Amino acid sequence: MKNKFILGIFMSIALVVNAQITDENGVSAVGTFNQTLTGKIGIGTSNPTTELDVNGTVMGKMGVFGNSLPNGSTFLDIAERNEKALQLGSGFMPDDSNLLVFFDFPESNFETQARVYLGLRDRSGITRWRFQASEAGSSYFHHFDRNQSTTFQFSEHTNDNVFLRLPKENSYVSIGTTSYNDNGDLYKLTVNGKMRAHAVKVYTDWADYVFEKDYKLPTLKEVEQHIQEKGHLIDIPSAKEVEENGIELGEMNKLLLQKIEELTLYTIQLKKEIDELKSKK
Repeated sequence: MKNKFILGIFMSIALVVNAQITDENGVSAVGTFNQTLTGKIGIGTSNPTTELDVNGTVMGKMGVFGNSLPNGSTFLDIAERNEKALQLGSGFMPDDSNLLVFFDFPESNFETQARVYLGLRDRSGITRWRFQASEAGSSYFHHFDRNQSTTFQFSEHTNDNVFLRLPKENSYVSIGTTSYNDNGDLYKLTVNGKMRAHAVKVYTDWADYVFEKDYKLPTLKEVEQHIQEKGHLIDIPSAKEVEENGIELGEMNKLLLQKIEELTLYTIQLKKEIDELKSKK
């Protein structure tokens, strides 16, 4: 019986909660309200200094911030929004000394969906690292240089599209190696290992110059002599050169097309000679 009595008192205290609301004229009331309140309203304080002054913790899924407009709607600039949503640090201004800043933006008249923001700044107040995630699932991570230009961006959008972007011209990526240099040439992507793809698109010049009138087509005798001396076709790198230096995919495709077009011209010549011999019979 004693335990039941204590439990009953506890439940009464836990379930019956009254709030004191005081207006700017000091008029207060206790209980539940379903009416329009005007002026400065205070909760837990008898001397409200703003439109809504709460002496305590405010909890809720949605927060509405902003200054009142004549038509009753609200607006909010970025500085005011940041001040109200700031959880750690002191905002975005360059003269702030905080190196770490964290914002928790609730859904409101300014934010269409709740999101969080985490940033790191250097001692000049320049943001160098930024992470942001929204309630709907989209997020991004940015890395900035000393001028706050993006050097690295990873974005995940609500439509399941994911983007990795290195916008600066002097950006390089290496996988399985730390080198971007190959015989003096710098490569944007270096992979020490195998790569797979369903399609590869290469932009390069092409070998249609073979069909131009001033193109010097080697004679078959010259081709034979070059093969006997060098061990490979004219303009085609040797096996040793390929083993040492690799091949440029676009350039190699162009050279192979060049040889195909030369073979086509040889075939046309041979056809003419055969037709001419047939006509003399």
